[in-house]
Amino acid sequence: MAGLSLVELMIALLLGVILTLGATQVYLGTSQTYRLTDAVAHAQENIRFATSMIQRDVRGAGGLACLQDTSDVTVKLQGTRVVPIGDGILGWEAAGTGIDDEHDARDDLAADAAEWSEGAGTGVFPAELTGEVVSGTDVLILNSISTLPVEVTGSSNGRIDIDDASGIPQGRIILAVTDDCSAGELFQKANAPTANSVTIAGAGFNPGNSPSTFALSYTAGAKVAAHSTVAYYIGIGASGAPSLFRQRLDTAPEGPQELVEGVESMQVLYGVSTGAVKRADTYVTADNVGNWQNVVSVRVAFIARSNDGANSENVTRTFNLLGTEVTSENDRRARLVAASTIGIRNRLE
Repeated sequence: MAGLSLVELMIALLLGVILTLGATQVYLGTSQTYRLTDAVAHAQENIRFATSMIQRDVRGAGGLACLQDTSDVTVKLQGTRVVPIGDGILGWEAAGTGIDDEHDARDDLAADAAEWSEGAGTGVFPAELTGEVVSGTDVLILNSISTLPVEVTGSSNGRIDIDDASGIPQGRIILAVTDDCSAGELFQKANAPTANSVTIAGAGFNPGNSPSTFALSYTAGAKVAAHSTVAYYIGIGASGAPSLFRQRLDTAPEGPQELVEGVESMQVLYGVSTGAVKRADTYVTADNVGNWQNVVSVRVAFIARSNDGANSENVTRTFNLLGTEVTSENDRRARLVAASTIGIRNRLE
């Protein structure tokens, strides 16, 4: 009957403000948690995909187990190979990113190929990658082999007959291996992927073969394998963010392929076998590898980042990538580190 006093009204308003502020705080916290969780999940998915792509090519590096000696393979291809057929793998170490080094991550491309080095001195930094790789990130190049699921039925001077379509595009590189796996020939393929044969390319192909005929005979039990030389590196993607790229280096240029956006750093170590048993006795950077044929495994680490705005405030963090201290930019992105050790299937015992 008497109504509300001024004190009671003020108390009610105060309680209402407190409840409103509490509800707002819960909403903001929930929203921030959702953004961070979503960003971390996205970065995890990117890392998972990046690792799976590299694993496939690393495991198949170096050719078939029975053709480890370079003298067993006759290279028909003209010109020089980015990775010698017997090596299977070649790495380039970015300057200032070795074990115990410190590096500030940044989204700029290095214009000078001299920023990268490899210890054995068997290769030249590919011209296709010059000006395409982010500073302070390593480069991994692989010769990988994938045996085709077809049966060889016979051969002539310039053709290997198979029981089904090869599925390999015209112009790609092929490794043919005899039925006893004692010798093989590396050559460029001339015919279409729908053909029930593999023909050796003559004039009009790049790099082409010399001579354009087979020196070996391929009968039932022989193998035909797709051969590729690919480079993995960090470049700048279509959105302007650093990304993991894959580029073929063995045939006519196809251009870089952007695989995963948001991968801002890649560091690589190489497991070197120093004894009679083929196993990784030590892991070193590319500039400390004396003989690439002694590399039996690869250890790869990434930093993957989310879009900006995942965190509530700007933050700078330092990550350990296989012994390299990498400091991130000052921003609100979430970042994750992942490392994977991958054995080269045909070299481990």
